[in-house]
Amino acid sequence: MKKRQANFELLRIAAMYMVVVMHYLNDHVGSLFFDLGINSLSVTAVVLDSVCIVAVDAFVLLGGYFLSVQPFSLRRLIRLLFQVLFYTLSIPLVLALFGVLPFSEVWNVYHIWNSLFPVQSGHYWFISSYVAMLLLSPFLNAALEKMDKRQMQIGLLLLLLLFCIGKSFSPLQFATDRYGYDLGWFLVLYLTGGYLRRFGIPFFKSSARGFGVYLASAGLIAVLELSLIWLGGRFSWLRYYTSVPFHCNFLLCFTGALGLFYGFARLPLQEGRLSDFVRFVSPAALGVYLIHGQSDIAPRWCSWIDALTAPVGLDSKAVSAAAEGPGKALWFLAVLFVQVTIVFVLCAALDKLRGALFAWAERKLAKK
Repeated sequence: MKKRQANFELLRIAAMYMVVVMHYLNDHVGSLFFDLGINSLSVTAVVLDSVCIVAVDAFVLLGGYFLSVQPFSLRRLIRLLFQVLFYTLSIPLVLALFGVLPFSEVWNVYHIWNSLFPVQSGHYWFISSYVAMLLLSPFLNAALEKMDKRQMQIGLLLLLLLFCIGKSFSPLQFATDRYGYDLGWFLVLYLTGGYLRRFGIPFFKSSARGFGVYLASAGLIAVLELSLIWLGGRFSWLRYYTSVPFHCNFLLCFTGALGLFYGFARLPLQEGRLSDFVRFVSPAALGVYLIHGQSDIAPRWCSWIDALTAPVGLDSKAVSAAAEGPGKALWFLAVLFVQVTIVFVLCAALDKLRGALFAWAERKLAKK
């Protein structure tokens, strides 16, 4: 089998790490920063969010880039569904056995239904949209194959006007806008990935240009968000728009994802131990999301990791006790890096074990 391209697999890992960072920030700081005002901690949180917000778009772009030239695979879809079901069904039982959840909650009809049908119930919003995208991929691929470059450019521009550009400048929410957390935006990203595969964008001829566009987009998001925090506290009608720069279908988020994609696509990563290690870890990236984002774990994991690292002073209480100023922000960054890395490594290791278990089961079934 052809080896996976290590630079794209590294992007997959980086994007998932960013997702964990965003979930961490949402738990510790919140998605809006009115209560914090403008200080070293809020600025740090805004900048981090701005750097990481492109992660979901980049992940879906990556899927469109590769899946747009592959035939539909029912085996791939079934594997994904079994992976999701493994976590939605097993995690509640494990938590109940350890006394974290009461068994009455685990056996609740709604809880069971939510776990048995995670795609339809929206247990993971990303998986619900991603699976629907996979089901539609044969139709999307047929369209990509038939359309020429100009047709694709016009079609994508119109879709971007509908799903991205218009909402990016509107101070009021459109009724059809779901912030990019929906199938419609995923289809736009899939088609964009397919366009990149077939035609590319000549401007992104080097990794430096890709990362430059990514950092410029993230920087503009941060400046815009900090300005809106200040203005939103004075003009109540701006409070909705304050969250818009952190929507997945915001224009700067889209350009940032394009830049990040090409930054890694043009990255001259040599074959060797590092590339092999990246290819070893990357299949577990989705598992990191499925574990820490599971509905029973999502509201608890930040407090668990706080308790784990508290003995060495790397917890949220230590951050709160730190003096105001740059030192507080730096301490927050240190705590965040340690805690997010621990969560990522633990979840990836668990998913590697799950992958080994599934591979063993497949071999057994194949023999029969």
